[in-house]
Amino acid sequence: MMALTKIFPLVLLLLMMPTINAADKLHVHDAWARETPPGTSVMAAYLTLQNPSASMYTLTGLSSPDFKRIEMHRTEQHDGMSKMLTVPQVILNGKGSIVFRPGGMHLMLIKPKKRLKAGDNITLTLFFTDEHSTKSSLEISLPVKKATANTRHTLHNEQHDSHSHQH
Repeated sequence: MMALTKIFPLVLLLLMMPTINAADKLHVHDAWARETPPGTSVMAAYLTLQNPSASMYTLTGLSSPDFKRIEMHRTEQHDGMSKMLTVPQVILNGKGSIVFRPGGMHLMLIKPKKRLKAGDNITLTLFFTDEHSTKSSLEISLPVKKATANTRHTLHNEQHDSHSHQH
């Protein structure tokens, strides 16, 4: 019984410690979304996700109050045609990074709830599981920017509006 009275305060202290999660360990850089013409039903967003920790994380999904849903896609070339493929999850290794960029892996922001223009900000929540299956999330804000001529992915939104998706 004496051992329990010594262990109980330690267990209680451990339970009261703050949980360390993805928001404490992961970093987001160069996050932005491309402005689209009025009436467009999708937008593309890009960012770099960096993991300076030794732990592995899996990005399992995203959400935003500004959109009906968000999907992760990658662009592949087949017979000279670009094809967008849905990516269900992305593994972020310890000490690694993932780049969501024009022409490669990117975020599709589907059915905006209002017109978003250059200068507006979008709130995204990224959902993760770690190597111990612990769930966590990270909320970020990214600016909407005008598309520029030097961006390789200028027709991205038109391709999504006019082509069927492979899922």
